Amino acid sequence: MASTLCPYCSKFSHLTPRWGRISEGDTYLHVAATCDNCDRLLVGEGSGPSLTDGYSGGGSEASSHVLQAVEALSRSISWLPLAAEAPVIQDVPDSIGLAAKEAHTSLSIGNHMSAILMSRTVIEATAKAKGITSGSLATKINALRDAQLIRPSIADQAHEVRFLGNDMAHGDIDDGPSHVDAEEVLALIGQVLNEVFQGPALMERMRDRRTGVSRSE
Repeated sequence: MASTLCPYCSKFSHLTPRWGRISEGDTYLHVAATCDNCDRLLVGEGSGPSLTDGYSGGGSEASSHVLQAVEALSRSISWLPLAAEAPVIQDVPDSIGLAAKEAHTSLSIGNHMSAILMSRTVIEATAKAKGITSGSLATKINALRDAQLIRPSIADQAHEVRFLGNDMAHGDIDDGPSHVDAEEVLALIGQVLNEVFQGPALMERMRDRRTGVSRSE
């Protein structure tokens, strides 16, 4: 059963094949399918050995063969358009949350350089949100540390984001970042956002519950 995150309705849905062709000596599948939730069309492709169990023609558009191939390749079919995924970034300023979400979205569709560049933007925007607006990004990170808005270890993590982000920003892209590089950068900006915004917001909510304070009053 073919399933994927639908780029149109954002639901993880089963896909119903509508047309397909097996080619390249019985090893390559092209398929068009509709999302069972929103009925929009996606196109997929995948490869594997003997997709029609040795059908003599070496290729087929027969629905039975296409369904058989989709079942065999259900976990490895690449579907287009790509569906972008991003977590909800809570307890941060809206603009910073949007930038962080864009970084995660870029990672989810394999745009590693974009993910890292947006992560660098998140660090700089965080400093500016705390009134630190002058100097280089390195200076801003150190100012966050010196103001005790982040611990020295978190400052070191922010500098790692800066180092890799600077490569992207300055055009040093001959040896581009890997998926792991981008994943680790996103993990680091998560630490920064938690330190500056999310941790204090959580503490404030806990304290309000303990003391009976209502922020809506």
